[in-house]
Amino acid sequence: MPPLETGETILYTVRKHWFILAGEIAFLVLLAAAPGLFLFAPYLIPAELVSFLKDFVHFEGSFSLLIVFLWFLLLLLLWIVFMVFWTDYYLDVWLITNHRVIDIEQKGLFSRSVSTFRFDQIQDVTAEVPGVLATLIDFGTVKIRTASNETFDFRGVARPNFVKEKIMSEHHRVHT
Repeated sequence: MPPLETGETILYTVRKHWFILAGEIAFLVLLAAAPGLFLFAPYLIPAELVSFLKDFVHFEGSFSLLIVFLWFLLLLLLWIVFMVFWTDYYLDVWLITNHRVIDIEQKGLFSRSVSTFRFDQIQDVTAEVPGVLATLIDFGTVKIRTASNETFDFRGVARPNFVKEKIMSEHHRVHT
């Protein structure tokens, strides 16, 4: 986080909605559970496919042990992907202070972009809530356009209309 100026206080911290992370986790859970079909539901797999895999791999011993080993490798990989998703979720943040907006965007594990802009640079703030599900659980995109025609987008933000109103109220406070 960049250092705050003298007299600057953080008014609101904006993060992505929990539903964004939950969707990514649900995808990972499905990928993690898929190999279990090979172990616990052998009747779902055609016998020709099983015999082809046994001939193709040339595995001595139980074919189930190979599947378990590969499953654990997949689980390790999925755990790493989960940590990347969680890191991105947790470290992507907008800080709304009484002087400016600080946009901290995590890109992968080892790259971060920090942008700041003062309220007097803001030309327009837009909140978009796309679709029924986004409306029901209240998430969307907040877009801020600055005087230099740069646009800052924060996708998947929780309570986008509230965030827009918070930014606009500080913008009006600075201009009065």
